Amino acid sequence: MTLAPPAAAISGWIILGEKLPLNAWIGMMVTLCGIGMSVLSKGTSHKFGLKLPLKGILLGIGAGVGQGVGLVLSKVGMNHYKMSVPATDINHFMTLLPFASTFIRAITGMLGYFVIMWLRKELYTMPIAFRNGKGMNAALWATIFGPFIGVSVSLMAVQYTEAGIASTLMALTPIFILWPSHLIFKQKVTIREIIGAIISVLGVSLFFI
Repeated sequence: MTLAPPAAAISGWIILGEKLPLNAWIGMMVTLCGIGMSVLSKGTSHKFGLKLPLKGILLGIGAGVGQGVGLVLSKVGMNHYKMSVPATDINHFMTLLPFASTFIRAITGMLGYFVIMWLRKELYTMPIAFRNGKGMNAALWATIFGPFIGVSVSLMAVQYTEAGIASTLMALTPIFILWPSHLIFKQKVTIREIIGAIISVLGVSLFFI
């Protein structure tokens, strides 16, 4: 997920015409080195081997890039959305704008999920999922803290402060997730992974200096 800020900067350069200074490229390299340090481990043959499943790593990279590009597109969308609001009501709508934008993203995402499940002929699983009380309760709280509060506040941060500062703070996710993963899923956290996560965040910080 520390790939999100570089992805946001690159997509901002392509979509918004923003230029990347030298420190941005340095930050990218440091960030990628930190990520590589976290997911790669030395095997018995003295060659670097993937410590985590390749599919999971690729999906994680896709999630990070998607977050970065999505943040830029959301900012573009909010700017157009703001221009459609009457000038007399702009102050009131500035607070609600991130939540309205998140709602639009959520509706679009829901339609996308329905299409995917329909194509995979898995719509029949939805009633089964709804009958799973424990799973639905966990999904409900995950939705509240993630897509609703998390995404809305991230868009609000982009709205009220520089995107670089907001992206850097949001890139702290790898640091915050290590300890809960250890407690909840009993995943072993190594010194290499901790150092790699710290280096990644430092790289993100360099990216926006």
